[in-house]
Order: sequence, then C-alpha cells, then structure tokens
Amino acid sequence: MNNITIRMARQEEADQIAGLFMLAWPVDEILESNGISYEQLHESITRVAASSNTIYSYENTVVAEIDGRIIGAMCAYDGADYQKLKQPIVDTLGNDSGFADLMETEAGEFYLDSVGVMPEYRGRGIASLLFEAQCKRAASLGHKVAGLIVDKDKPKAEALYTRLGFKYIDDKDFFGHTMRHMIRQLDKA
Repeated sequence: MNNITIRMARQEEADQIAGLFMLAWPVDEILESNGISYEQLHESITRVAASSNTIYSYENTVVAEIDGRIIGAMCAYDGADYQKLKQPIVDTLGNDSGFADLMETEAGEFYLDSVGVMPEYRGRGIASLLFEAQCKRAASLGHKVAGLIVDKDKPKAEALYTRLGFKYIDDKDFFGHTMRHMIRQLDKA
C-alpha cells in the first residue's frame, strides 16, 4: 500500500470529513428522527466540521491521507468540553434530533468520538493509525485517559479496541442503542 500520512485536518476538508464521520453513525435513524435527507445531514455536518469549537470540527480531527486523498478521519476532544462542543449540532439539527440528550463522555476523559474509513481501505490498519494518533495527541495535551463507545452489536470493532488497549467499564445509551463504554490509560507524552 502507498504511504499513509496521518495529520491534523484542515478547514477546507470539512466536506470530506463530514462524509467520513457519517460512515460511523446510525445515519438512517438520524435521518428518520429529523425528517431530513442524507444531503441535508451531510451539508449540516460539513458546516459544523468547518467551524471552530464543535465536536466534529476540523480542529479536533486527524485524517489519513494517501497520495493527497483523504481516506479516513477521526475526531476527539476533551470530555469536559462535550456539552459546549455538541451545542452547534443541537442548534443545527434541533432539540428533537436526539443529540440534545446524548451524554457520550464527561470530564476526565479524552473522548474518541467518530472514526470513518472509506470502505475500500478498511481492514488495512487505517483506523488503528487514527486511534494511535489521537491517543498521542491526548497524552501531549496532558490527558491520562482516552474513552470511546462501541455498539454491542459490533464485536469486530470491540475486538479492535481491545487490541488497542481499551477496556470495558460500563454501558451507555446512544440513540436507543446500548453501547459499551471503553477506556484506555494513556502513556505520558
């Protein structure tokens, strides 16, 4: 495989970032609960990704790139900032979107939120590289713990996270799905 570059995202890549994040989400449920089209959701998330101080901001995102083409993306942020960072999503999609009531993370955790890899590049270790980059970023920012949630119906994803050093601690609700909350102790930067 060609050389993969992992780097921080750029604002002008918001459209690509949004599409990659949406690969990781229960898009059909989001569309149904909001009464919007895929294109409308993509446009909304693109605006959010191009903004500062949002969960899905390019400022919180690392990307995987091959030959100038973005093939994967992952956002992560300080859990203490979760409520503030998710507000632009709530403002964009509305209080009935399901985002308003979500509590994915909390203070004391650097939260690894959404990771998406283009289908044709899956199974090649791209997601692992993105996770490691965000964990290194978290440690360099002084965080001691990284956390994530994984759907109980995705044992392959959970197995990957376990291989990357994450351990199950409890369950969380996410859009009506029971998710497994996992954490990883971070090495000092």
